[in-house]
Amino acid sequence: MTTMTRRTAMTSMAALSLASLARPAWALQENLRVHTTSPGSTGFTFTTTMQTIVQRETPIRMSVTSGQTSTRSTLDAANGNVDLFISSPAINHYMKNGIQMFKDMPNAPDLYQSIRQVVNFPLGPYHIVTYADSGIETLDDCRGRRVFIGPPGGAATTVGLAILESATGMKPGDYEQAKLDWSSGQQAFQDRQVDLMIIPTELPSAAIMQFALLGEIKLMSIPEEALQKSPLADMLQIPGRTRTEIAPDVYGENQINEEPIIAVGSWVGIGSHKGVDTDTVYAVTKAMFDNIADMHAAAEWMKAFTPETALLQLNAPVHAGAYRWYRENGIEVPAEFIPPEAS
Repeated sequence: MTTMTRRTAMTSMAALSLASLARPAWALQENLRVHTTSPGSTGFTFTTTMQTIVQRETPIRMSVTSGQTSTRSTLDAANGNVDLFISSPAINHYMKNGIQMFKDMPNAPDLYQSIRQVVNFPLGPYHIVTYADSGIETLDDCRGRRVFIGPPGGAATTVGLAILESATGMKPGDYEQAKLDWSSGQQAFQDRQVDLMIIPTELPSAAIMQFALLGEIKLMSIPEEALQKSPLADMLQIPGRTRTEIAPDVYGENQINEEPIIAVGSWVGIGSHKGVDTDTVYAVTKAMFDNIADMHAAAEWMKAFTPETALLQLNAPVHAGAYRWYRENGIEVPAEFIPPEAS
């Protein structure tokens, strides 16, 4: 080999070495199993926006299954069967303490130890909606009526049950609980097969706007005293639940409210489990925040999602990959939520 040839080869090898150092060290786990909520929902919009950005910016591919409840997805993640999912601080709380839907699952607290969080974001308020001509003037008028409050066993359903019990004293049986999934429940309301619906959704909600196009609607306010009664008062102590208000005119002239509506606000997030590769979750987190303008452009409500709000209502350890991104960018993770594997 001539001197010139050796010099050229060495130069080429050095250039390749520098290039490899400049490229991100993408993890081998390039295919992620992802669960999300029903099409058209807040969680679905967030997930598919994240998917679009991550697949554009990284080699990672996401296989997304929609129509999933946070209860089922959290269990699947804890067992290592799903990598990213729409999480719920309330579900984390119930699993950690082995209560509510996990009360007959002795290993639930142990399963919770595998759950990790990537980001949180506002789901929106619980809308309690009926048609103006339904004859329902107060929540007490739901007695004997058919009501949809979410899929059985879901975190949202526990809120709906608590709202009705604290506001009226009624439990299922006093009213007919329509046991449907989210898509079927909303369709049943649209077809007037249920009289009242309680649904957590963004503000303003495309689904509620659609109902308002079909006829006059009324949003029901939670009585002030109901917020101080169990089980609703207890539920408001759980991370992810807040008191909020909905404007009386947010859905236009077909919304007949005259006063602000008192509502329960809700936060959800993107959850994971500790077994998902650290570099992969770091890349997902980085892609979202490096392209935050694209996240905000997807929906008006998503502008509330920022690096500073992404850790609000947190009650599970942050995934080690996400923790690395927060640490590098000066976002403080509360000490109790720093993952043990990152210490």
